[in-house]
Amino acid sequence: MGAALGVVAVVAGVGVATSVLRDNLPGNQNQLVASSPTSVTPTTGLPGWAVAAPPSSSKRDSTDCSNGVTVPGEPKVDPVNVTTLSDTLLKALMKIAPTASLKITRNATSNQPISSNSVLASTWADVIDSGGGGSVYVEVHGFSGTPAQAADSEQYVGGVCTAPQRKVLADGTVMQLYAETKYDPGHPAQALRVYTPAHRLYIVTAEGFSSADWTPVNEGDPGAVAVPEGAGRHSLPLTESQLTAVGERIATLG
Repeated sequence: MGAALGVVAVVAGVGVATSVLRDNLPGNQNQLVASSPTSVTPTTGLPGWAVAAPPSSSKRDSTDCSNGVTVPGEPKVDPVNVTTLSDTLLKALMKIAPTASLKITRNATSNQPISSNSVLASTWADVIDSGGGGSVYVEVHGFSGTPAQAADSEQYVGGVCTAPQRKVLADGTVMQLYAETKYDPGHPAQALRVYTPAHRLYIVTAEGFSSADWTPVNEGDPGAVAVPEGAGRHSLPLTESQLTAVGERIATLG
């Protein structure tokens, strides 16, 4: 293609038609290869949020923070209404970014997940403002144990050793906000994991690129695209306050 590809890819045909693969992205369970981000920006400290204390049984050192506590049981893998998910995402974005240009660019669902780690549904929205084109991606998974147990087990998911912030909502939902990462300065990312009492895990990721930055990587698979190295707006499309507000809205889906 002439341009070097970054570490982000949209791949079709694995459990659900659209999933994000990013090296060690906090908040994402699908990984290509182990690598470290160019930089990690600590979260700034939001009102009502606190740094999550590491569970006593987790492995956390300067090189490997990926081993969390063991959570009993099997994740919930019930079908997800992706239309409702997409509508909820779009309405949340309209409220927190009323001047931005917003649209759902793709979504997908799996009514027959192939494993307990399958992506049950996903939706992607472009967020375009004066800073350029960005996007917000939501993946839905199931989880076992309580929301707090699941959040504890995934404090350092992906091996990034910066402690996330955490907030517990009135209904018991646990929201876990990870630090901004810059695997490529052109398109930084920040992930929020939302664990509801209904055993739904929503991974909400603000991305520094939009669908206009996608490049096809496989002529035989139009769903397979990547983001070229350096492409993107060089910033996040949402602030931490905006990202967490979107997460709270999505948490109402249960």
